[in-house]
Amino acid sequence: MASERSADNVIAALYSAAVDPKAWSTALEALRHLADARAANCFVHDAVTEGFLEYRFVGYSTSWADDYAKHYHSLDLARGVLLRQPAGRMYPMHRYVSSNVVARSEYYQDFYLPEGLRYSCGGTLFDGNRRLILAVHRPVGHRPYEQHTVRELQRVLHHLPNVFRVKDVATRGQDSAALSSGALAALPRGVVIVDEGMSIHYANLAAEALLNQSTGLLVRGNRLGCTVAALATLLVRRVRAACDSVPKVDPVPLYMTDEDGRVAIEMHVVPLQPHLAADVMRPQPMAMVLLRCPFYRSTWPRSAHRPYDLTHAEMATLAAMIEGLTPGEHAERSGVRISTVRSQIKAILAKTGSRRIAEVVALFAAVDMPRADRSAS
Repeated sequence: MASERSADNVIAALYSAAVDPKAWSTALEALRHLADARAANCFVHDAVTEGFLEYRFVGYSTSWADDYAKHYHSLDLARGVLLRQPAGRMYPMHRYVSSNVVARSEYYQDFYLPEGLRYSCGGTLFDGNRRLILAVHRPVGHRPYEQHTVRELQRVLHHLPNVFRVKDVATRGQDSAALSSGALAALPRGVVIVDEGMSIHYANLAAEALLNQSTGLLVRGNRLGCTVAALATLLVRRVRAACDSVPKVDPVPLYMTDEDGRVAIEMHVVPLQPHLAADVMRPQPMAMVLLRCPFYRSTWPRSAHRPYDLTHAEMATLAAMIEGLTPGEHAERSGVRISTVRSQIKAILAKTGSRRIAEVVALFAAVDMPRADRSAS
């Protein structure tokens, strides 16, 4: 089921690819699986000249990338949408390119459809003078993209600038320990590296902060554990599965709840190649435990707890925009008027000193915002 697919495995794989170029195919395969797509690609453009700096792809014929870069990119209607629309969002192209347009397009009829592709979803982010483009493509006869899938792809997109910065460090020949530490520290969420015995080999600052605050997760004798026996058993089981000779990943997160029964920490376990652990040089299987602390509207009782003094409603609207919802979709989901949402967006822009919502999205790209469809229970 698409609802069971999570971006965490793709994010971890992209950071692995930033360090090890041979891992790009694995990362893009993970991206393809996340999107339930046939093909996936990651392009880097010079934002000034619009020239291709690099492109990576899976799921196409061997000549596809060269043909696209030489000729068909200029006819690509989806690329035109990405160049016109604000950066920082994933755009399901079936909303912008109708079936009638597809039937008349040289690009689709001569190049895209013969590859067996039909539905695409893409997004861009800027990193200096580079435009980073992420895109996935479903086959002919498939369905368009579900909102959940678009939101998960949005999470992947937000990591691209950090992924390519880590890659830049790698190409400059930094020593592996410093490089690995930088890769893991760049993740805007808690990262704990453990072996199959749950011994901790690395924890970034975000993870240390979460562990210090949590009453459920704990560290004893340099081992990661938790106070809930059933959850501890599941966590150990997933770590061992991730450290297996043929790693296995369960895409459904584990949840640590607080005293009120709400989710306090979301955990996802993915395998980690040993050379990515900053202080571990032994060829030992490792697992990456990704920790995320969702925050709900009920946890913002005072304005001091909300960045830029945003109101509850403005924070909810901001979260919806970051997830890729349109103002209309957020209005419908929240049961408010579209004019109200637009007023909230104007207030967000004024309070953050931004000119466009894309700038606000970029401002909060490294922050795990609350999901717009979640509320305190």
